Amino acid sequence: MNFLSFFIVFYSFLIELNGINGYRILAIFPYNARSHNNVFEGVTKALARNGHQIDVVSHFELKKPLKNYNTIINLEGTRDNLVNNFTIQINEDPIDDQFREVVEKYGNEVCELLGLPELQNLIKNPPQNPPYDLFITEMFCAQCFIGIGHVLKVPVITISSTMEVSWFNDMLGNPNSAATIPNLMSNLTGISTFWNRLENTIQMHKTRHMFYKYSGDAQTKAMRKYLDPNMPDIRQVERDTALTFFNSFYTLHGIKSRTAAVIQIGGIHFENFETELPSDFKEWMDESKNGVVIFTLGSMALIESLPKETILAFYAAFEKIAPIRVLMKIVNKEKLPPGLPANVRISTWLPQYQLIQHNNTILFMTHGGLLTSLEVINRGIPTIGFPLFGDQFANVNLLVKKNMSIIIDYKTITEEKLTKALNSVLFDPIYRESAKRESKLFRDRPFTPSQTVNYWVEYIIRNGPNVLRSPSVDLQWWENELLDVYGFIALCFLIIATLLIVTFIITMRLIFKLFHQLMTKSIKLE
Repeated sequence: MNFLSFFIVFYSFLIELNGINGYRILAIFPYNARSHNNVFEGVTKALARNGHQIDVVSHFELKKPLKNYNTIINLEGTRDNLVNNFTIQINEDPIDDQFREVVEKYGNEVCELLGLPELQNLIKNPPQNPPYDLFITEMFCAQCFIGIGHVLKVPVITISSTMEVSWFNDMLGNPNSAATIPNLMSNLTGISTFWNRLENTIQMHKTRHMFYKYSGDAQTKAMRKYLDPNMPDIRQVERDTALTFFNSFYTLHGIKSRTAAVIQIGGIHFENFETELPSDFKEWMDESKNGVVIFTLGSMALIESLPKETILAFYAAFEKIAPIRVLMKIVNKEKLPPGLPANVRISTWLPQYQLIQHNNTILFMTHGGLLTSLEVINRGIPTIGFPLFGDQFANVNLLVKKNMSIIIDYKTITEEKLTKALNSVLFDPIYRESAKRESKLFRDRPFTPSQTVNYWVEYIIRNGPNVLRSPSVDLQWWENELLDVYGFIALCFLIIATLLIVTFIITMRLIFKLFHQLMTKSIKLE
């Protein structure tokens, strides 16, 4: 344990020992994705356990009550349900149209929740005994909620359940690192050539431009309608963010330049999870001495919505690896075609983290959600990835790059591809060895995500919202990239070069003219 880790633990101990009152914190999470909320709960639970009073507005209430944690407004039912509600279909829409739909549906439409009477009452009549010391919300597409901190006049901390994307970086003055880090919206696994850098740079600026175009006016109008008619533009409001917690870690997402306002807490969502399996799963897992393959596409996607021929391909491939067993998440078994192999068990729900911790789990077949990726890396389990949308392609490609996964396009799944992938990951030791190495790197850190969260939250409250603010926030992107400086230098060189060339041409003309005159006089004298 290094000095900083010791200081954080000792500081937390002193707070508890001396009975110092914690801070009062408001946390609002308007997007109703279960996986995103797992990260937010990890943060808010860590703060509540450290003695802070946490008032939460969310679509998900805690299953078990926690001291200092109060769900003051339950948003359940205000948005279409996303849990087990995603039918897997091949989307032929252009990428730009898909991106616009995401921004508008999960950003601009979510901003309308600001108009809920319960939220309006909270915003206009916040508690005063004691008042809020800090406001926490999600950084995703609905940046309008950051404006609540502006109205309450308290520092704002945001949480991203994904890695950094280009418009997040602009908010924090964080370098985009297009030369070394693939953009979240690209399918690049690495940056190694000029063409990679060109593609990545274009993709980065394109996604930034589209996000600003589709979200700017709508979210500014929403803030001025529901919060304050004199609210600044959304682009200015979001730059008032004091700090952002990212659900990432450098051993997975790579080394890049980050400002002090970017804090990585990858793994916080499972830090306090129970590891004990429910009895019915435990007995079956314990009996599976030859190993178990877990297959789930997350909390949203339905495996049974895949085409019949694709599901039959899974059946055939799974049957070939017997006596290894397979545990599959299937919400509606009636939609499965007949012929489920004897070595396959289905369940409407899987205690995923607990299953990953079991010693008999030898492979995880996944859509590549970030939370799942962090869980398998933490445990050291190799994977086969079937990314569907969003950051899942980037997540799976990162695991592939680390030699702990194989990626398969869900649109072109065949029995042959599945069988080859299963045999490779199950029986080639490089995948398991690579996974174990990545697990060791991921777990080797000076202090836990919970300790990190508590320290930096208290730091911002003690020292103010601007203590970590980068001066880059106040610059345009071309100023941060020094394009104006390089352009000026290039212009100076061009002017100097032009003057030299003009001077050379004039001088040469004078020389030729003088030479011509001398030659003419010489001829006349002869």
